[in-house]
Amino acid sequence: MSLKTTTKYIVKNKLSRVSELAMDFPSRINIEPTNRCNLRCRMCPRQDLTRPVGEISMDLFDKLAQEISRQAPVEVRLHKDGEPLKNPRIFDLIDHIKTVAPSTLLNMDTNALLLDDEKAGKLLDSRLDILLFSINAATAETYLKVRGSKKFDLAVANIDRFLELRHRRGYVWPRVKVQLIVMEETKNEIGLFKEQWAGRDVDILLIPAINWGGRRPEVGSLMQTPARRYPCTFLWNSFSINWDGKVSFCNVDFNHLGVIGDVNEQTIEEIWKGPRFEYYRKLHKQGCWREIDLCRDCNYWAYTRNVWYQAPRKGWV
Repeated sequence: MSLKTTTKYIVKNKLSRVSELAMDFPSRINIEPTNRCNLRCRMCPRQDLTRPVGEISMDLFDKLAQEISRQAPVEVRLHKDGEPLKNPRIFDLIDHIKTVAPSTLLNMDTNALLLDDEKAGKLLDSRLDILLFSINAATAETYLKVRGSKKFDLAVANIDRFLELRHRRGYVWPRVKVQLIVMEETKNEIGLFKEQWAGRDVDILLIPAINWGGRRPEVGSLMQTPARRYPCTFLWNSFSINWDGKVSFCNVDFNHLGVIGDVNEQTIEEIWKGPRFEYYRKLHKQGCWREIDLCRDCNYWAYTRNVWYQAPRKGWV
């Protein structure tokens, strides 16, 4: 790498730094309960998964919860590359972190196919703050195309039952979101998806498909990226922990290609401030993302707000 030919980026202003950059501890942490899944979706790189499959241990989760409790409030998302309800102890995980670190903003994603009456009741009785239902279709035909499943009606019925049960109990939590990933197969169902969920007590999310670090270019074609690339701010506010404790510098690292630490042996703070994470941040600030395999063809950076501007070459320190 020749630093003489790089473009240097610095933060625009102090307000941007405060809202987007977490210098001492990540503001958002993904903890993977499991990378097991009951679906094989077209927009997911799961078919290329080579890393081990398993569930996070309670001992490791307790270690993480204890550290997070000393840094609260922190947003924790119980999801990464699998279906959280495939972990038989998912409700123990929710209860434990909310007991140890009650101010944690706790999120979870699910495809709803495993959300039977018992699990719905347990989720409502838990202290989960936000529950996102990943539906990604408005018809059974499209659901089969993008999710490889004929259980569209079951997913919708499970969500409706959950919402009805929440209403009967008089609960306002967890806050519920329903998601449609916008891609070639779903773009014509945006209006129908909105109509279907408009009358329910949910937030509707339309999320452009990502290409998973360039591994799924065919599903990222509808992503509208800015004309000029800038450093990915996820490197300054997000932290991704795989079920086995391995930490990736990016959430789209589904195959341990960008591991920078292990929370079995290190703390979150040590990895966050460590030289391996700083290495990737430095490359991004130098505009050298093409030197990073996971970043070279990625479009995930476009999800982040541009808090950067190109610094003058002369006098750069």
